[in-house]
Amino acid sequence: MSSQIITLPDGRKLGYSIIGNGKPVIYFHGTASSRLEVYLLKRLVSKEKLRIITLDRPGYGLSTYKPRKSIQDINSDLNSLAEHLGIDKFSVLSWSGGGVFALSYMTYFPQRITYGIVAGTPDLPFDAATAHNIPFIKYAMKLPFLGTLAIRNMRRQVLKAKNSKAFLQSNQGKQMLRTCSNRDLAFFSDPTWMKLMHQSITEAFRQSRSVNTILEEHRLFLKPWNLPFKNINNNLQVWHGTEDKNCPIKNAYNITRRIKGCSLKVFSKQGHCAMFDNLEKLSTLLETT
Repeated sequence: MSSQIITLPDGRKLGYSIIGNGKPVIYFHGTASSRLEVYLLKRLVSKEKLRIITLDRPGYGLSTYKPRKSIQDINSDLNSLAEHLGIDKFSVLSWSGGGVFALSYMTYFPQRITYGIVAGTPDLPFDAATAHNIPFIKYAMKLPFLGTLAIRNMRRQVLKAKNSKAFLQSNQGKQMLRTCSNRDLAFFSDPTWMKLMHQSITEAFRQSRSVNTILEEHRLFLKPWNLPFKNINNNLQVWHGTEDKNCPIKNAYNITRRIKGCSLKVFSKQGHCAMFDNLEKLSTLLETT
């Protein structure tokens, strides 16, 4: 899998990957994932009309760790990458926790955005009681000590697993499957899809500081929005599945109420992976906007 690294103005390293050739799309990967998540979208670039670019947020994969103080922190990293690649305008695509950072970027740099799609994104402050449908996460997100222990255990099991099948048979994998909707289970039973997802999660835990990164992101999600949403033009669409157990659909309704002019696309009987279940619709939308 092709990956590259650039050096940022402050000396940190930033890892990124690109698939396809065509209109530029910046992809924001989910929390506890990495730039390799973009390979789940490879069908989008089969017609060579899209060029999807994704970066490891600081502390994931190949990107140097940097403490998270706000959801705006990665905006300058993305601008540095866009300048490096010679891209002035682009669409934005995101999934899950990545949508929080995508919305942050769109509010501060609306002039660079041609279109935006956020899928399965939490509204802030996120209701920790509903996080991944696991009661313990409620406390892990709010208490740093418990959160650190939980994420260290997850990292240990992810890195110990030799492949996606072994990971799904681990305690962490079984717990993840218990939180999935019926439609999401179809994705995790697909060997090709799950192999790519496992590779992305494993890459997320490459660094020991990834534990801090994941905990800090979750804790940022517990804080209310502090963004000038009025800056977002009428070029944003929110996608969400009605059966999403990781991030209930009420989050999508809340986001669309906050951002005037954005549209909502609800996918009946689909879960957290609804975006991956509708790649043809996604491709058409990104190619024509």
